[in-house]
Parts: sequence; structure tokens; C-alpha cells
Amino acid sequence: MPCAGIVLAAGSSLRMGQPKQLLSVGGRPLLEHVVAVACGAQLDDVVVILGADHELIDQRVDWGRARILVNPDHASGMSTSLRVGLAALGSDVERAMVIMGDQLGVSSGLLDRLLEVHAVSLLPVAAFSVGGLLQPPVVLRRDLWDEVMALSGDVGARGLIRTRPELVAPLVLGSDVEHPIDIDTPDDWQRYRSSVST
Repeated sequence: MPCAGIVLAAGSSLRMGQPKQLLSVGGRPLLEHVVAVACGAQLDDVVVILGADHELIDQRVDWGRARILVNPDHASGMSTSLRVGLAALGSDVERAMVIMGDQLGVSSGLLDRLLEVHAVSLLPVAAFSVGGLLQPPVVLRRDLWDEVMALSGDVGARGLIRTRPELVAPLVLGSDVEHPIDIDTPDDWQRYRSSVST
């Protein structure tokens, strides 16, 4: 069942005060790490959605095998980037994995486990579950794409999975694996840097 990854990285990083896609993680841009993880997973296609500062980001990031698309309407919210990503996928793609471009602590192996959980569950959605809370990355079967494309504003797959958990096969992350970390603010960034330096 062909599956493509959509990396959402179009945000303007207003709370961070600088393009968080380019924050240095081990000498490489944060977004480059996320894209490398997606490219290393068993995804047949990887599409990265850029928006704010797209020219600067494109110059600084090694994209590997990923394709780059620019969402000209990114200021209208995450839903617009989801639409751009889903619309760019081939007609043979049956599943889309939505990956946040500012989420560290996710490995290619974890993405592959999420794909497996989705495949065996027969449910239309799969997502990580951390402390009982569903969160991205999220795998969406094609029959849900129209519903996702009808979302508006700054709403993404997270809103769908939390309001309709009965549709979701969870990949429960225990204390034995690194948990995903969203980098949205300078405080988030400082906490992440402190955690990896200890």
C-alpha cells in the first residue's frame, strides 16, 4: 500500500522570533534532521511544504530525496499546507503520513513502526500516543483525505485525531523510547538543548 510523507514546515515561527526550521541541531538545520528521518523511513515519496522564508530555507537545507513545494497561502494556517501536500500526491498513494517539520525525537524506525501499526489495525488513522495523548506524526488513509482537505485555519491532523479517537490506531510510546518534542518557542528550544546536553 503506497505511502507518502508530508512534512509541514511552512510556518512563520512567530513565537520563536527566527526561522525555527534553521535552528542548528548537531551542526545541521532542524528541518534537515526531520527530512532525513522521513527520507530514511519506508515512505514511497516525501514532500516538504515550505512557506515563510522559503528561499532562505531552501538554500540551507539538504533535501535528500524529498520534493519541495511552496504554499503561497501559508499565513492562513496549517490546513492550507495539508491541502497542498495531499493534492501533490500521486493517484496510487493510499496513505499519507503527516510529519511536523519542528518535531525532534522521532526516528525513521518509529515512523516505520507507525506505518505497521496502521497497516495491521485496518483503522483509517494511526498516531503516536504519549501519556494517553494522541499526537503526530499521523497516518491518514486516502478515504479521509477529503475530510482533512476541508479543514480551515490553523488546524491540522492533530485536531482530527483528538476529536475522533475511535478512528485512530495508537502507537503507544513508553519510557523506553525518546518522545517527540515540538520546538515552538525559545523556551522549548532551551529545554531541548538542555536535555541533549545532560
